[in-house]
Amino acid sequence: MKSFLLIFLLLFVDAFPGSTLNEKDLKVTSFNKKKQGSKAPRKVFIRSFNAYFEVYEEATAKTSGSKKERANRTTFTSGTMTKMGVQIQGVDVPDFQQLIDQAYESFVSQLKSQGFEIMTASEASQFDYYSGWTTKKGGASSDAQVEGYIMVTPQNYDYLVKSVTKGGKEKFGRGLVDPTPKISKELGNAFIADVSFSFPFVTLDADASTWTNSTSVKADIGYRITPFLDPTENNRSIANFGVSPIPTQVRFISGLDIGSNPLFHAKVEPKKAVYAEGVFKDKKIKEVTQAQSDLFSKTGYTQLVMTSGDQQTVASHFADCDHDAYVAFASGVMKDMLDTGISNFLELTKD
Repeated sequence: MKSFLLIFLLLFVDAFPGSTLNEKDLKVTSFNKKKQGSKAPRKVFIRSFNAYFEVYEEATAKTSGSKKERANRTTFTSGTMTKMGVQIQGVDVPDFQQLIDQAYESFVSQLKSQGFEIMTASEASQFDYYSGWTTKKGGASSDAQVEGYIMVTPQNYDYLVKSVTKGGKEKFGRGLVDPTPKISKELGNAFIADVSFSFPFVTLDADASTWTNSTSVKADIGYRITPFLDPTENNRSIANFGVSPIPTQVRFISGLDIGSNPLFHAKVEPKKAVYAEGVFKDKKIKEVTQAQSDLFSKTGYTQLVMTSGDQQTVASHFADCDHDAYVAFASGVMKDMLDTGISNFLELTKD
């Protein structure tokens, strides 16, 4: 049954010539134990529905100063530093908001058309697990969740958070063990849906060489959908220690089996990063700071040789994108994942 379902889903993705993702890009999970899919109530609690769009990334490379003593001279080599910040240009928050709004509208519409009721955050908050949690209204973008990224949630959508930091970062209380199956059981075995997308556009590589007394930062422009987003990638501070990656997925879970495992698990996720073509004008950017030495002939007295390069080079770059191509790729990815994810879900919930 699982093999037949997988073939059906992959054919579904390939049936549309305009699809952004194909069968090689998607991993489909189809798990339905004890006929949980048909036994569970036809209710879906959309616990999370969001997208992360990278808008800025920076990196810094440094070398420390040094001092060398010789017979008749002392050489001081100053440290160097190269800092690069790359910001996206051509799309903005209204574009991101429209993308997530359209995706959410399609998601809810497809579920309702198949007879599923959407459990609201207000209803879910009546259960013990969500006691004391805060209801957040969607439609307000945030740059506090992941450094360098804008997180957007749909308008006309409410969701629950355990807490919010002073800086605006939302906490969801998810530890090492996924609590979703237990939450589903408490919610009367309702299906819990989690939908998230991550769209990075640049990768920075910082290099510091004491051998050449130079520092450099290289930027590779590569707009893509990724299997997961590492919230600590651009910020390795102690505050982010132990923070879990954010998966790109369309997932439904219901019921509680042995341990913390679900009875029903339908998920679609990218197997690997899938890159868009022809969206950005530049593909590579590089900045270098080089220390230069001024050499003097030897004398009968001690000489100081100062090495230049102590200046700080701050490179500010804007990565120009084709607006329509950027939006078309994100929209296509969302549509393909949602359509495949819902088809997977519906097939598993048949009687």
